Amino acid sequence: MAVGDTRFESDGKAVNVTLSATVTKGQVMVVQGWLGLAGENGVSGDTIALICDDREYQFIVPAGLAVAKGAIVYVTLATVTGHTPQDAAYVLAPAAGTVALFKATAAKDASNMATGIMLAHNALAS
Repeated sequence: MAVGDTRFESDGKAVNVTLSATVTKGQVMVVQGWLGLAGENGVSGDTIALICDDREYQFIVPAGLAVAKGAIVYVTLATVTGHTPQDAAYVLAPAAGTVALFKATAAKDASNMATGIMLAHNALAS
């Protein structure tokens, strides 16, 4: 191939990443410069799919985060342990070191679940 030539690689809805900590399928995670959802369970050393598409998901958010319909929920990258964002990582305003995770399609309910469309175009965490 010459410079500037391209070829189709994948649909871009997931990226394979190598873990350095344990994750559970469906959890929000930050790994190798990507923010998304674990496509399967994995332990340190495993290579798994990190989902970074633009579909609607139900996210469990911290009790203190007042997510209204239309709000964008961000993750503060400095507040991640292993691959897991801690409660304090979830914020409603963009700032240095934050990456958009989802835009709420419904307000957070009594069980701390907010439904939203994952903002895959913001999945690059570095």
